[in-house]
Amino acid sequence: MDNAKIFDTLERRVEKLLSRLSSLESENSKLKSDLASARKAEKDAGDARGSIERMEKDQEAVRTRLEKLIASLEAAEKA
Repeated sequence: MDNAKIFDTLERRVEKLLSRLSSLESENSKLKSDLASARKAEKDAGDARGSIERMEKDQEAVRTRLEKLIASLEAAEKA
């Protein structure tokens, strides 16, 4: 095999490797973006859970106050 064929073969292999590297870099960028999106969604979900818990706590406090008010009104009505 002459040198020209050897270099042509090596050049094709290097081009294939460079092409594969480029596609892997592109895929890596996409995966990083997906990861960032997933982390943001997880954070948002955590924030939403916290908001729901606060709302439920506030709702329970209102319910307790209303029950006390109703009981007071019923006691005043009987008197």
